[in-house]
Amino acid sequence: MKKYTLSLSTSQQTFLLEGIGKMCRAFWGPDSDQCEEMLRPDAYLRPFKELVVNYAPPDVLRQLRAAVGNFTAADALFYHLEEEYIRLFINARGGIAAPLYESCYVSESATLMGRPAMMMKKRLESEGLSLTGHSNDPPDHLSVELEYLYFLLSKGWSDADPVFIDKAVLYASEILPWINAFRQRIINERESPFYPLVASVLCDFLRLICEE
Repeated sequence: MKKYTLSLSTSQQTFLLEGIGKMCRAFWGPDSDQCEEMLRPDAYLRPFKELVVNYAPPDVLRQLRAAVGNFTAADALFYHLEEEYIRLFINARGGIAAPLYESCYVSESATLMGRPAMMMKKRLESEGLSLTGHSNDPPDHLSVELEYLYFLLSKGWSDADPVFIDKAVLYASEILPWINAFRQRIINERESPFYPLVASVLCDFLRLICEE
């Protein structure tokens, strides 16, 4: 098996994990605390700014800042993001833009709880992990997969364990194609660019992991 080093500085590791955590939280849907944090865009966007500048056009971060910076009240931002989250990913007349589950991207006729969900379930079980708090969601939900990636990276770095770094790099390369397909489905969304922009930054984070 090829050995990966993922040679990032300690601060870069921290920013990478923090960014993955923020994107994981975003794709679970908005919450009040998250929206309060977004009202301080410099702090909220810091991990993205520190890591993505060399991997994505600077205007992506400017647009992301504008998407959250137009609001002065957390409640207004929450209701706006909640409406867009539901419309894009949960329920919309004529169908949603992009399911949040990897199984839906296997083929045009794919449905929930396909092979990716079964494989994800096995991965979680093999590491002694469970879907606490989101047990009703299929295990191949985007945020579950990001939580798993976070776990691999965090354990690999905290324990100085190259086996987990190998797992993280390989896993990032495995999920990048479907997450990029997910991004393509919403990339032209103009009513609320927040989720398309976060998806773009996520793809850049995954490329960073794969390429380092």
